[in-house]
Amino acid sequence: MIINLSRRLLTTLCLLVTIVTFGQKNRRVDLKWKIDKNEKLNYSTLMRDIDTSAVEMDFGGLFKSLMDITNDKLEEKREFLEKLGKEFNNSEYVTTLSNKGNGIIDVIMIHKPKVDRKEIQYDTTNSDLGEILKLRQLMDQGAMLRGSVYEEGPIHSFWVKSKQKNVIALFFELPDRRVKVGDKWSIDINLIANDQNFDCHTSHKINEVTLIELKKVNGEKIAVLEYNIEEYVKGDFNAAYVLGGDDKKLETMMKFSYQAMAEFSVDNGRWLNYDGIMSVEGTGALTTHKKTIFTLNKE
Repeated sequence: MIINLSRRLLTTLCLLVTIVTFGQKNRRVDLKWKIDKNEKLNYSTLMRDIDTSAVEMDFGGLFKSLMDITNDKLEEKREFLEKLGKEFNNSEYVTTLSNKGNGIIDVIMIHKPKVDRKEIQYDTTNSDLGEILKLRQLMDQGAMLRGSVYEEGPIHSFWVKSKQKNVIALFFELPDRRVKVGDKWSIDINLIANDQNFDCHTSHKINEVTLIELKKVNGEKIAVLEYNIEEYVKGDFNAAYVLGGDDKKLETMMKFSYQAMAEFSVDNGRWLNYDGIMSVEGTGALTTHKKTIFTLNKE
């Protein structure tokens, strides 16, 4: 009798755990911006190219393995990206989000001042050097990016240049529907752009953001997102005007890949942390090999 009761109790507990787990995985949430009318939400923003040889020396084989889009060690990847962001956390910009009304969130990115504005000494003479210094100081305070997103997630500023729209999409675009753990969606991003001189033979594109976990920390509901983006093209570039002749073709390859892990507060409608890295490889018409860190830290 005791054995039968124990078995029934164990079965009941297993069933309850299964029901709770199933409920968590199938619970849908809204990922939307929640910024008050008079609030200025500031993020220290880092977008910096890194010396891959130095990074590989510091992080070893982990660096290469985590750049593989097939890698599924999510916690290891999250820790790596967070550590990498902190390693280079000398933020270059400040991005401010504000509520413009009518369901629109303004996004403005400016150079992070290198000195306190009170300490800036303006040259009051009429020298050429003084005018150059004044211009430089004004440029440092100017907007590097200006756009907007809807509170519900999609990009609002359709008119901005592609490079600026890509940055807005990577950092601030959210899904326009309720999502649950395991759901995937795409963002409005195009990293590769060629003109009529490029004849594409092979291409592929991955554009996925995944809600991989919902958790509670100190009563706050948090969504953990994983970004997996890749664009690849290979073909011939008509380089006649560069190399001379009527039929000069240069085999060209371009590949962008982006991996990021981020935590979004469902309750408060904002990023808690965001760390990513973009890899760019190119041969032929544009030979390049670089990696760029993308990081947001709330001020």
